[in-house]
Amino acid sequence: MKWAANLAELEWLEHGFYDAAESAGVDGPVLMQQVHSADVMRITAVPSELPRVDGLVTSRAGLRLTVKTADCAPVLLADPVTRQVAAVHAGWRGAFQGVLENAVLAMIAQGAKASDIRAAVGPHLQAANFVVDQSMQSLFPVTEERFFVAWEDGQVHFDFDAYVCHRLRRAGVGSVESTGGDTYFDRLYYSYRRNPKNPGRQYSCIQIKGEENVG
Repeated sequence: MKWAANLAELEWLEHGFYDAAESAGVDGPVLMQQVHSADVMRITAVPSELPRVDGLVTSRAGLRLTVKTADCAPVLLADPVTRQVAAVHAGWRGAFQGVLENAVLAMIAQGAKASDIRAAVGPHLQAANFVVDQSMQSLFPVTEERFFVAWEDGQVHFDFDAYVCHRLRRAGVGSVESTGGDTYFDRLYYSYRRNPKNPGRQYSCIQIKGEENVG
C-alpha cells in the first residue's frame, strides 16, 4: 500500500492507495459508478445505490470513500481545518472537464479554504505509457500544450501526472503530492492499457476516523 506524507500527518484520518491484491481485503468501501464525468456528490451516509458520480465528499466519520482505478488517477483530498475528505476518480476526461475543481468547490461550500486543502495522487498511467493521438490533444487549450511531449519513439505522450497536479494547483490546493507508480509498468496494479479484456480495479480509500455518522 502506498500513502502520501501530506495526508499521513493528519491523525484524524486514514488513507491508502492499494495494489491489486490488497484491494480485495478493503473492508466496507463506499463506491461510485464512475462514469468519467465532472460530477461530485457530498454524502452523510452510505448511499442506498451507487451514485453516478466521479467524486465523493464527506465530513462524517467512518465512511470509507473509495475510488476504483485501472490507469486513471485516484485523488484523495483532506482539509485539516474543517475536517472534510474527498475521493475523486480522475480519468483524463474527468480531469479535463473539471472533476478535481468540483471536489475542491464542494469542500469550499462547507467552509474550507482551497489553500488549506491537501491532495494526494495515487498510482496511475504515467507518460512513458500514455501515448495519445491528435484527436485528444486538439481538445486541450494552447496553455496546456506542454503536457503533450513528442518522444524519441516518434509518438506523442501525455504527462498525465503533471496534468492532474497542475489542475489541483490551479484550483488553489495548497499541498499536492503524487505517490508515483505506473499502473502499466508495475504489474502489482491492474491496467486497462496493458490488459483491456480483463483489467480489474484497485482501490484507493480515505476516511475520517470513528464510527459512521459520528462527528
